[in-house]
Amino acid sequence: MLNTRSLKFKIPLLIIILVIITIAGASYMSYNIFTQNIKEQIIQKNAVITEMISDQISQYLSAAQDTVEYVAKYASYNDMPSIQRSIDRIYNSYKWMDLMFYMTTDGRITYSNPHNDIIYKRNYIDREYYQYMMKHKETYISKVFISSILNQPHIIVVAPIMDQQTGEIKGIIGGGVPLNSLKKIVEKTQQSFDGKIYVVDMDGTLLVSPHEEDMRNSKVLTRRVMVKGEEREIPDTMETYGEGIGEYKSDSGVVYVSYSKIPNYRGMVIVEQDEQYITGQIGKIKSRFFSGIVFVLITVLILSMYFAHTITSPIEKLVSLVRGMGKDLDEGTKEMEITFMDEFGELEQAFHHMRKELGLKMEALKNLHKREYDIKKYLNSILKSAASGIIVIDYYNRISIFNTAAEEITGYRSQFFINKSLEFLSSHTELPLDIFKNYISGEENTVMERECSIRRSDGTMVPLSISLSPVYNDEGKVISTVCLIKDLTRIKILEEHLRREDRLKTIGEMSSSIIHEIGNPLAGMSNLLEVLKDNLDDENLRNELLMALREEVNMLNNLVINFLDFTRTHKNVPVTTNILSVIHSALNILNSEISNKNVRIIKKFPNAVPLVKIDPATVRQAFVNIFKNSIQAVDQNGKITIEVKILEKDYKRVLYISVLDNGVGIPEDKIEQIFNPFYTTKQDGTGLGLSIVHKIIRDNHGTISVRSQVGKYTEFIICFEGEIIDEAVNY
Repeated sequence: MLNTRSLKFKIPLLIIILVIITIAGASYMSYNIFTQNIKEQIIQKNAVITEMISDQISQYLSAAQDTVEYVAKYASYNDMPSIQRSIDRIYNSYKWMDLMFYMTTDGRITYSNPHNDIIYKRNYIDREYYQYMMKHKETYISKVFISSILNQPHIIVVAPIMDQQTGEIKGIIGGGVPLNSLKKIVEKTQQSFDGKIYVVDMDGTLLVSPHEEDMRNSKVLTRRVMVKGEEREIPDTMETYGEGIGEYKSDSGVVYVSYSKIPNYRGMVIVEQDEQYITGQIGKIKSRFFSGIVFVLITVLILSMYFAHTITSPIEKLVSLVRGMGKDLDEGTKEMEITFMDEFGELEQAFHHMRKELGLKMEALKNLHKREYDIKKYLNSILKSAASGIIVIDYYNRISIFNTAAEEITGYRSQFFINKSLEFLSSHTELPLDIFKNYISGEENTVMERECSIRRSDGTMVPLSISLSPVYNDEGKVISTVCLIKDLTRIKILEEHLRREDRLKTIGEMSSSIIHEIGNPLAGMSNLLEVLKDNLDDENLRNELLMALREEVNMLNNLVINFLDFTRTHKNVPVTTNILSVIHSALNILNSEISNKNVRIIKKFPNAVPLVKIDPATVRQAFVNIFKNSIQAVDQNGKITIEVKILEKDYKRVLYISVLDNGVGIPEDKIEQIFNPFYTTKQDGTGLGLSIVHKIIRDNHGTISVRSQVGKYTEFIICFEGEIIDEAVNY
């Protein structure tokens, strides 16, 4: 009985199946490729025919155009007999035109060959070629229409007779190209071609057709041809593509279309070939192809059976030998007799060595497993006792390690998150997923640290410091990400205490300064009041003193307002903002000052900038103060350059804004003082403007610095290193 599980049965069967599948697959693919090549060759041949006929028609029309231009160029508009002789000579000498005529600028034909009295009864201003000629004053080849002189369809070629001095048209020389001439060009190819050849004009009207009645009736060729995945009518195809290949469905099946636009004429040559013709060409060789495949299949099957037998016979002997070796596996070193002197003998020897090595490998594997278990226990002990929270995200974006410190920070037990997705952790703790985006995708390969807040299991928010670090395998691929988290609650409290103490110290220093600053206006006001008391009757002096008192009061008011702005604690409301809109808004506020000094603003903005989270109202106030300083620093017709760009700094993205003016500049020893309260170089300044700017930029997690050279320039540089959104915005 035949054992179907034996290799003696399986190997021959497998070889036969593989041979049949291989030959069948190869035959199928070869047949498809072969038939497709035949089809493509026929279609490409059609394309060559369209291009060849298009070139022939183009040359024919070019010859007619050159003839008409020659007559027009050398014709004298005031010598009609000479024009008539030229027309007669051309008509009698050249074969490509059966009509020549002279037309005046008012659209009347005064002479033609052959002649027809109808030319005296009408004018031709409604003709397309006349209107084009009068407008463009250049040679033109018209679309097809019925000639009134010969009452036959023609393509008219016209050229202007120009007055060389005035550039005016003095007359028109025209010639008619009969459609029969184009038909003769096509018929030369049509006689040896099994498809259909058409020539159409810009409107799809048939100029040449295999069917004579189509030309007599001026029939329009209507086709919706599929070209590059889109269905198009003939005129639309002519406007969009110069040449190409398409197809459409007819009642008899698919029709393949090749088309080529005539270079010097708004017309097209179209060649059509039915799919039935292509199928017929393929069918002629189909039977011979499959007969060869059957012969090859039978031959290969016979060879495959012989090859299978030569393989299974030694394998059967080798299986018996291996079964015997299995009984002596634990003995390890028992010698074996080699029964074959070929590759199978070498295989027997290899089994003998393998048996000895297997015992050694098994012992080494046991030792390695024990050592790996001990290391794993040691690492788990280290992770549990680590002071920082440790969360490990594996290659599949799941939580694989969640240590004791992470449990204390989040308030959740490790079992709650182990083997859960990162999204699950984020949904319960509100941990921002955008922190992990580049690490999950494998784009980031550096250690990154940033701050954020999470929600504990009891609902309280905890500020954290998060450090992310990728873990690589031996091939350099990222296999997991280690996330170290540290509770910043105590640090934030200490920072707030330090900021409060620093603020109180600054306000104390400013208070002593402002008391000094208030003293001067008060002393002035006191003196003015004394003078006013002694001169109440002098109206002019009284008004002058009251005006001076008002100025002193305004000075005090501005001083107090700026002081309050500086000392007031603003609660910023950061929103996702386009920095370019903030800059434009600040410039609009100062538009009148810019116009009065005729200051030129140069903007160097990128096509798109990322969004940044800031308080747009306070940042706009800061830009207004900076721009105002620059406007006041430059002369009439000065220049201020505003540049915005994105920088990479310490693996972080930075939004960089530069405001550069060509004003008086700042001395080097004064630059470090310009952000100090009450420091000013202006007569009527309070010295708090740039201090407020510094405070606003700092409160919005930005930095500001100044570079300057006396008499040349001053540049303010503002950088926002806070949360910059990846989504770019065009402005």
